[in-house]
Amino acid sequence: MKRTALCVLGMLALLLAVMTLPLGGCAGEAAAPPEEEAPPGKVWHWYPATWGGAGLVWDQLSYISDVITEASGGRIICEPTAPGALCPLKEQVDFVASGATDAMMPYPDHYSGRVPMSVLTANASYLLDTTEEMRHFLEGQNNGRVLQMTKEEFAKQGNVVVVGACYYPLEMILLSKVPIDGIDDVSGIKFRCGDVPVANAMGKLGAAVVWSEPSEIYTMLASGAIDAVTYGSTSESLDMGFEEVTEYWLKRPVAGPVLTDLFIVNGDVWQELPDELKAVVKAAVEAGNAHMEYHAWVDIQKGWIEAEEAGIEIVEWSDEDVLKWKKAVASFLPEYAKDDASTEAVEILKDFIKEWKPALAKELGIA
Repeated sequence: MKRTALCVLGMLALLLAVMTLPLGGCAGEAAAPPEEEAPPGKVWHWYPATWGGAGLVWDQLSYISDVITEASGGRIICEPTAPGALCPLKEQVDFVASGATDAMMPYPDHYSGRVPMSVLTANASYLLDTTEEMRHFLEGQNNGRVLQMTKEEFAKQGNVVVVGACYYPLEMILLSKVPIDGIDDVSGIKFRCGDVPVANAMGKLGAAVVWSEPSEIYTMLASGAIDAVTYGSTSESLDMGFEEVTEYWLKRPVAGPVLTDLFIVNGDVWQELPDELKAVVKAAVEAGNAHMEYHAWVDIQKGWIEAEEAGIEIVEWSDEDVLKWKKAVASFLPEYAKDDASTEAVEILKDFIKEWKPALAKELGIA
């Protein structure tokens, strides 16, 4: 387990230990007689969804939900629901804001048309390489300015509180029915994508790009409505059965390795929670991050083995094509600067790259 995951789990254990300590007394003293249990208070019922109904992201939401339920002593009963069961993916924030449901875990890039900076919140335009880098960009660089702006911008969408960022280690691969052996093969393909930086770059390279609900992808591939798709990592793709309707999986480069979802709660609900339950929810998000960091890479590598065993041809582009791809993705950075928040976020990303990734900064001409 990586050091960051160990630290987060340690913090959660410490928090839960403190919450269960008696209010008075110390080691060696006789235990006070148990007090009569207080009458049960209000119980909150949450039904959060995210963008995936299977695989790692579903496991992450399930883990967070279990921790919230158990650590709150059942005062918050958190039961994850499948994407689309309560509302369309692109309406998750609106449902929480209106109070139609209490909590969700949306993917911010689905809201980039309304919150321009969410493109960078979600994935930093896929220009970073590790969870640690993504987390530092959001929560460390410029004193955590990007995450703070994210909270402020989503609050403008309605009565929504962003509790925290949910980091999702990912090798988001391109799956196709036709061979895409290099960047020159992108032109002319019919491509489904839910991520603005990838969609923009694919469009620039000549692909016809569309978006659809995840539940429609299998049928679209089977019918020939699309030639290729990005959706998630190997485990998500296997869970969705995509190995049955594709022949080629592109391992390098396309996208990854980290996506960031947001755990959000209705503002009125958040305000009525006592402080100890707010702390439980925040700690549950951190526990979910540690859980994901530990399990994701194992599942991803296992997925590659299973895909190859299923007859999938694994494709990797040349170093030259990988470089061309990154330049195509980065060429859209100026276009993401659409308002004050997104303009500032773009500059913070450039500062991060110049400080922490000088080789990439040189390639992008921002050194």
